[in-house]
Amino acid sequence: MKQVLIPEYCVEKFNEALYQEMYVSHLYHHVANHMQMMGYFGAQKFFLGESQDELTHFQKIVDFLNDIGEVAKMPSIPAMNEEVESLMGVLTMAYEQELELMNFYSEFYKTGEPVCQQILLEFIEIQRKAVGEYGDLIARLEIIKDDPCGLLMFDQELGK
Repeated sequence: MKQVLIPEYCVEKFNEALYQEMYVSHLYHHVANHMQMMGYFGAQKFFLGESQDELTHFQKIVDFLNDIGEVAKMPSIPAMNEEVESLMGVLTMAYEQELELMNFYSEFYKTGEPVCQQILLEFIEIQRKAVGEYGDLIARLEIIKDDPCGLLMFDQELGK
């Protein structure tokens, strides 16, 4: 007999989180491909790293579910077809994705399940930092505007 350590609705929410983490990973990889085509090699490297970070988050959830006796569902991710037209557009899209994930984890936390809350606090903190980082990048890019030299310098810094 399988012992249930968390309520079924929490398992469903974690499976939803898996989808979201995998989706964002694919989105960031898609963005990295476009950044490469646009000549933003620093942004390409940055978003490849961000994509990998999302896969790390995905695996943390898989491991958590396994630890409580559940098997994670592998999400099916649709093909990426988001338009990528500018570095500012990409950073804004990423900011919105990270904010959406932070709100998702924050709402999930409110369910009050202590076993779930422990790992959710970690994810809320990860997302809070990501939202702040993207906000800072957007603010810096707003100063640069469309200055080609500034954009290239910004791109180089992004890839470090």
